[in-house]
Amino acid sequence: MKRFKYILALTLVFGFTACEEKYLDLQSPTEPTTGSFFSNQAELNLALTSVYNSLIIRGGYNMPIQSNMDNSATDIGLTRGLNGGAYEEFGAGNHSPNSGGFRTTYVEHYTGIARANSLLEYMERAKSIVSDAVFQDIRNQTIVIRAYHYMYLTEVFGDVPFIETIIENPTDALLPRTPKATIVEKLLADLKAAAAVLPQTRPDAERGRITKAVALGLRARIALYNKNYAEAAASAKEIIDSEAANGLILHPSYEDLFNAKGQNSKEIMMIMPYRQGFSPSNGASDFSNFPQAQGSRNRGSFTTATPTQSMIDSYEATDGKPIDESAVYDPSNPFANRDPRLGASIVTPQTIWAGLRFESHKDSLVFRNSAGVNLGANRDSRIVSWPAAFCGYLWKKYTDENSQVALQSISFLNFSLMRYAEILLIYAEAKIELGQADQSALNAINRIRARAYGVNVANTASYPAITTTNQAELRTIIKRERKVELASEGFRLFDIRRWRIAEKVMGVPLYGRILNTKTATMVPQIDADGFVSYKGVESQYDLNTDSRFLNAFRTFNPARDYLCPIPQQEIDTYAGSGAVLQQNPGY
Repeated sequence: MKRFKYILALTLVFGFTACEEKYLDLQSPTEPTTGSFFSNQAELNLALTSVYNSLIIRGGYNMPIQSNMDNSATDIGLTRGLNGGAYEEFGAGNHSPNSGGFRTTYVEHYTGIARANSLLEYMERAKSIVSDAVFQDIRNQTIVIRAYHYMYLTEVFGDVPFIETIIENPTDALLPRTPKATIVEKLLADLKAAAAVLPQTRPDAERGRITKAVALGLRARIALYNKNYAEAAASAKEIIDSEAANGLILHPSYEDLFNAKGQNSKEIMMIMPYRQGFSPSNGASDFSNFPQAQGSRNRGSFTTATPTQSMIDSYEATDGKPIDESAVYDPSNPFANRDPRLGASIVTPQTIWAGLRFESHKDSLVFRNSAGVNLGANRDSRIVSWPAAFCGYLWKKYTDENSQVALQSISFLNFSLMRYAEILLIYAEAKIELGQADQSALNAINRIRARAYGVNVANTASYPAITTTNQAELRTIIKRERKVELASEGFRLFDIRRWRIAEKVMGVPLYGRILNTKTATMVPQIDADGFVSYKGVESQYDLNTDSRFLNAFRTFNPARDYLCPIPQQEIDTYAGSGAVLQQNPGY
């Protein structure tokens, strides 16, 4: 047993795991090495690639933990079975320090930190073999990736052990938790320094590498999450003011950002990279299972991750009003006159998707192709305790329609960890919170809204532009914008926590589609926080009314669940060492 006691400690010391062997064909550069390992720039770049590969952190079904968190642990999505893991338990309130997925999050982010620390220390031996510009570039890319890992750890767990160097003695790695505020202060300083050195753009051969804008963007995100609105606004503004020099644009098509057409978009700033040609058959793991987890069962998928009805009802109507206030919303025709991001993000009933007409109603016994040809029994409409499309919808984001058509369960689409639209939203929210909601803040929001409609931001007659400068109204707007623009990208859990609305939006049943839209009349109530209330729906299980399919119950304990539990295995690692790793309150 003693051999296992220092597993995490050894990870922190050496930064070496079995996963690393999957990403590198050569000896791990983050194992203990001699001073001769870095003999040229190529070897330094190989070590840097190992650090980048630490960003490929997956949850169930070989999917990014970020997507699982949005769908399993929040109000906007549902998962079942293998997909959600610990975060599915979190959403149901059944999680504990022994929930295995939390340890995956904890250990894999620390593995990335260890790789970064190892490279930063060992690369000092390489100063004489590369130019100072190359040395500083590699060093600062590594610092940004390390900051990303710490950002994630602190948002999930709060205070965590903070390590910046290689620790020679494994027992010395058993450190107490450092206050989150202390870590955040250090990360903001590191990212500011890195941004001053990193280049604004990179050649095509270095596409996906960290730039100045990424460092500033991460700084803006961390500052926003920690209510340092002045720093968030300043860092975001620096990016926006030099967007052309930074090579950034808003991609013309929102939908294409999440399929093959958007893979090289200049909106995408930071990615979780996958590699075309890798597959389970050759033992490689540089792919995701989005098509299998999110696609149609009529295309061989499992449909284990879907959006909720409250997500669908959060998309406003084309008059710019929430559906409970809109004159153009019709509950009997609920997908008409809606924000185009609804259709771009979600497959709704009667939509043509992957060559098939998607329909999840229980009376739809057969499924058809786009030409209307009957193709057999409909596996998307089986209304049982867990129906195939158990909310009645499918996520279109990252599902990869081409993989669906080919009946493939895997995808090589990169997952976005940061894109320019987020930076605009950070800037707008920070300005709103500072009481400085000027035209630049409104323009940041409107650029995103105009893109959704496929028009220029100046063409305000063609999309519902925001004109109010009232702080309360803008807070409602920014909450809705983040919810719909960033849906299923890994932001929702952190947002509802920092806005302190998690106990409101989570402590309710989650519903699926209206079972009979032809006779539907009920419109849910949506409050200033974007909470969609279905009060009264519970008794409506007559198919001649507005009955909705009840899917699951969310729960949230505000005395406990604003932080996730420190994995018990990590706490046990400290036993007998004289050091203590404290658990979060309530666990």
